[in-house]
Amino acid sequence: MRSTFTVVTPAANPSLLTIEQLRAAAGLTAGDASRDGELTELGARVSADIASACQVRGDGVHVPTLRSETVRETFRQRGRDDMLFLARRFVSDLVSVSDAGTTLVTDDTDLDAEAGLLQKICGTRTLVWTRGDAIVEYTAGFTDVPADLAGAAMDLARLRLSADARDPLVKSESVEIPDVRTVRHDFWVGAIPGSSAGPVPADILAKLSRYINVAVA
Repeated sequence: MRSTFTVVTPAANPSLLTIEQLRAAAGLTAGDASRDGELTELGARVSADIASACQVRGDGVHVPTLRSETVRETFRQRGRDDMLFLARRFVSDLVSVSDAGTTLVTDDTDLDAEAGLLQKICGTRTLVWTRGDAIVEYTAGFTDVPADLAGAAMDLARLRLSADARDPLVKSESVEIPDVRTVRHDFWVGAIPGSSAGPVPADILAKLSRYINVAVA
């Protein structure tokens, strides 16, 4: 089901991690601000990569995020659908809903907030959305990042910090002491074991399964 999508009120900070969490990921004490610039950029990259891996929809203007934002979607209805699949899940507030120009009240709709599924109802009956535009404005995403989501972001941040500290193509390193000092490196040839084609490795992606959106035609 196609829709047009606009971010009305973007997240003040799209990052999934606080600076204190990023410092901890880097092995710094909570009050050590010596690497804050670097870590803030890392947090933004990690959060953007997770949003991409979770297929979070953007509007082409603002960075997609799993943090709380108010958005607006317009669905062009053909008069035969009884379910709207919202682009963003984890809905905290249904701001307004209109069905072909008619404003609906709370009792006119049924929302599955986590799944982002919206139905029009009358009592216990599910109704078909009227032919025309269904316009939904809602707030979705997290004000407080869930522990499992923050944990996955921390894991990815640590992985990025570790990768930055070493050459990922080095398979092994040996050092011989006797006369002077000899250092020998063995390099991987071809694909690196454990590497991922995407920005988020498979083991971290598995931890994000609850947050991954499924494309709906």
